[in-house]
Amino acid sequence: MLHVMFATLSSRLGARALGRCVALVLAAALVLSLTGVAHAAGQREAFTDALARFKTVSDSQRLSQRKDMWLDAHARFLRVLNMDPNSPYAPKSLYYMARCHEELALKSWLKSDARRAVDAFQRAANRFPAGHSWVDDCLYRKAALAYGRLGDRAGAEADLKLILRNHAGGDQVAAARKLLAEIRGEGATSKAAPARDEKPAAPAAKVAPAAQKARPVPAKVRADYTAAVERHRALKADSKAGRDAFLRLARTFSELSAVRDAGTYAGRSAYFEGHTYVELGRRSQRKDDFQAAADAYQRAFDLFDPADSWRDDALYRKGHVEFAYLHDEDQAYADLLRVVREFADGDQRAAARRILDEMDSAGATSAPSAPAAAPVAVTPSGTSGGSGGVARLTDVRHSSGDDFTRVVLDIDHEVRFEDHTLPPDPQHAKSHRMFIDLHGTRLAPDLAARVDVKDGILSGVRAGQNDAQTARVVLDFQELNKYHLFTLENPFRIVIDVFGENGAAPSAPTAVAVAQPAPRRTPEPPHKPTAKDKQVAKDVLSQLGMTIQTIMIDAGHGGKDPGALDYETVKSGGKNKRRIRTKEKDVTLRLSRILGAKFEARGYRVLYTRTGDKKVQLEDRAMAANLKKADLFVSLHCNANHDASVRGFETYYLGKARNDIVLRLAAKENNVDPVRISDTQKIVMDLVHSFKIKESQVLAKHVQKNCVSTLRRKYKGVRDHGSRSAPFFVLIGARMPAILVETGYISNPTEAQWLRSDAYLDRVADGIVGGVEAYRKELAQVGP
Repeated sequence: MLHVMFATLSSRLGARALGRCVALVLAAALVLSLTGVAHAAGQREAFTDALARFKTVSDSQRLSQRKDMWLDAHARFLRVLNMDPNSPYAPKSLYYMARCHEELALKSWLKSDARRAVDAFQRAANRFPAGHSWVDDCLYRKAALAYGRLGDRAGAEADLKLILRNHAGGDQVAAARKLLAEIRGEGATSKAAPARDEKPAAPAAKVAPAAQKARPVPAKVRADYTAAVERHRALKADSKAGRDAFLRLARTFSELSAVRDAGTYAGRSAYFEGHTYVELGRRSQRKDDFQAAADAYQRAFDLFDPADSWRDDALYRKGHVEFAYLHDEDQAYADLLRVVREFADGDQRAAARRILDEMDSAGATSAPSAPAAAPVAVTPSGTSGGSGGVARLTDVRHSSGDDFTRVVLDIDHEVRFEDHTLPPDPQHAKSHRMFIDLHGTRLAPDLAARVDVKDGILSGVRAGQNDAQTARVVLDFQELNKYHLFTLENPFRIVIDVFGENGAAPSAPTAVAVAQPAPRRTPEPPHKPTAKDKQVAKDVLSQLGMTIQTIMIDAGHGGKDPGALDYETVKSGGKNKRRIRTKEKDVTLRLSRILGAKFEARGYRVLYTRTGDKKVQLEDRAMAANLKKADLFVSLHCNANHDASVRGFETYYLGKARNDIVLRLAAKENNVDPVRISDTQKIVMDLVHSFKIKESQVLAKHVQKNCVSTLRRKYKGVRDHGSRSAPFFVLIGARMPAILVETGYISNPTEAQWLRSDAYLDRVADGIVGGVEAYRKELAQVGP
């Protein structure tokens, strides 16, 4: 081909011109070759650096306990991967990214970490060439986590069979056979042994008590445990004992807890490992020591036989550490509530109850103050556990206000993604930009490549296929101060909330300040305000967001989403059949109309997120209130519980859930897997700084109080569950006070009958209006 090309050139150019052309071509080829070599060398050096970091963290007892160290190692391998996703270093980087999540899963016991590790191991296995010696390692580690941490027997068995079938000469065959026999119940009862240099993982499921007692505990284990306990007592009594001594002892207990056939000594060793870290934490006052203690107590709880009397002690001590030292009231409340409910005869029940009462009496915690805005770094925000296959980006939606924009990416199933920001580049006329890379994703054929936006701080949206497996969405902004990103499910969406320079302002504390007694002073002559004074005061209140003129009413659910359901049993063809009697979406729509009419009668302007039976996405509801500049947002819902005896009225504002019951409710309203709602809490708490949480809390208190008092005048047995915080996605993004009202339990026969009655809904509406009026009066009292 080249000789034909040169022959053609020779016929058109002189010999000297042709020589110059050839020289230029060869020089260009040499530059390209040298560039490729330099790039490969750079990636090799980056991989070597990341691997060294991984080993440093892995080999250090102190660093390996820190989550930030593993995330740092993960980020280094991610940078290697992004340098050239098609190089031999790419699958190796994916493997070690999975190893980082694996280490986090072994320490945190969070299923989200385990899912991320499983996903990364599978991606690494897919990227290695067929027959590569690392593939069986990926599959075995994936199977061990899937079985031991996620309880996925079928998935683990499929991967192990793949090892035996396609990697018969690999070094994981023996371990795969052993784990496969265990899954099938043919061998040992303890969970899988970790592959290669993996740190031992505690079993997630316990053996039957009889089997555990029948297996003798090695004498060395008993002797080592006794000696370690004595050493713990000596260290505790020694006020001069150093940190290294405590860490060595903690490691001894950790190793004992992982010994096979250790029986009850495994749980007791983990229990004393927790004691060791607590004592160390009391001396060091380091949060990571207390976190290590909580992790050890959790491991002890999981290792103990269900009938072991030490089990409730482990869970109680974990909750106590979370409450007293880590200040993680949500997790502490969930653990201590479990002690009270599941260990009614345990010796820690009373102590757990006292702490729960203390937390309840303290009331809902207020959101922390907003942090100062800082440049947003590259953050790997990947989710995991998608439905497999190539995903499709089907739509990019946006809604904009003056200083706030919400962009929603619609994808046909869950994907892993990363978000990045780029500063303005005035020399090349580039404004603020951010982009999201969607891995394993392609653009839908009818998706517009670019959309120009003429409103708010968003100026344009571009979507393109960055490479064969990665879709990229670029957002151009006129200004960008900070942004938050989260995901929603069913269907899967990525939501990006972006704030301009004037957005995300902290709530005005004066709007809900508790009135303080004024200092005594000589009274001044009364001054009758003029019409001008009144107008000035009204303008100031309006500018502070302290007037209420427009109310957005949100009827929960709708369309294909019925919400909670009430069933009845009917005779049909001589057989009993269940059929739906009441749908939450119908109750909330009827209530919204009744409530709206009452607000309008009092002079308010009323808006609705829906006026008919249609589905409105969660992320679009509060955003509609923002765009219409509503002053309040009220979302209406019905509660439900698997226990039909549960009943009561409650009102929520955005924030953390205080117990597992509220978490389950949030999972229902958010339409997400209850297992993943704890991840949702972290997302919400990163967002609440931007919205009017304190005002919402006060509004919820007034609405709850008025609704309960109004209902009790006519209905007996109305239970007051109070106003609470919870991580409801429907409230995220509201730039005004926003509440969610649970009007009763549709799963309770009595309250379901009430909810079908317009008379009851009329009373509920009266209570909500009364609550809003009380809140409005409070604003007027603290105004100018």
